[in-house]
Amino acid sequence: MKITTILLLITICLFGCSIELLLPEGCITVLVIDEHGKPLEGVNVGIGFEKNTGSGTKGIPVRGVTDATGKFTGKHNTLPVVQYRAYKDGYYESSGEYRFKSEAAKKWQPWNPEIKLVLRKIENPVPMYARNLSIQIPALDKAIAFDLIKCDWVPPYGKGEHPDIVFKLNKYFISRDNFDAKLYVTFTNKYDGIIKISESIKQGSKFKLPRYAPETGYIDSLTIQQSRTKQGFVKYDYDENNNYIFRIRSEVKDGKIVRAMFGKIIGDVKFDPMNNIKLADIVFKFYLNPDYSHNLEFDSKRNLFTNLKSTETIGLD
Repeated sequence: MKITTILLLITICLFGCSIELLLPEGCITVLVIDEHGKPLEGVNVGIGFEKNTGSGTKGIPVRGVTDATGKFTGKHNTLPVVQYRAYKDGYYESSGEYRFKSEAAKKWQPWNPEIKLVLRKIENPVPMYARNLSIQIPALDKAIAFDLIKCDWVPPYGKGEHPDIVFKLNKYFISRDNFDAKLYVTFTNKYDGIIKISESIKQGSKFKLPRYAPETGYIDSLTIQQSRTKQGFVKYDYDENNNYIFRIRSEVKDGKIVRAMFGKIIGDVKFDPMNNIKLADIVFKFYLNPDYSHNLEFDSKRNLFTNLKSTETIGLD
């Protein structure tokens, strides 16, 4: 019985190895640089190649550190998709994914592409109000203000005190195949506003968006639409790589802005006009710095919101 078990284990092992060896070989070089484009030496790099197991896939890790030129090269027999990440004390972790385009002579092509990965330094993380927010707009066709710190609508719909962001929902709904909904996002103060920034939320540094909010470039409104007609026309204003920086509670003296609060939204603002036939749910992930500086570097250990539900808690990204 023992001999049979041993032979079976050997057979399984050899079978797994043979599957792995049948895969083409892949090779990539990860070039790690800082925010100024300078190569970083001594950075830990992990490259995750993959193989089939017969019931799924399994990672094949190849690890090392970058050399004086900021590079680390790894290769292995693999499926066409490779994951990679880089990490070093004093920096935010960064990661990505690479997909080979073709195969030639049992090697994935292009062979040994050089992939840049930026490590952003941990400089001055500050406490913020950070939350994965899901709210139901309380009425149609009305501009209703929301207080980000109180996390509530202003009266008469809630107990909020500051009209930080104003939402207005216009909607008609006949069926899931025939509806039109527009969500208008506006601001009450003259210098309040929002900036759209395109950046991948799935790849790159865990610390997303600029380190500091810009002085200019803010617009005072944003419109998001979802619609579907009986003829099959669909409009869906959503892109997961849309992110935003916003300015609220701006104070003015002699016609000039003297201070304001700044924050960011990671990922697009989503609203679901179909989940609720009469109204709609609004979902977005926001970070608000209340110290009136432009700093957008969040200290995830010092969230100013307390007693959040697990679905509301967020980290750096």
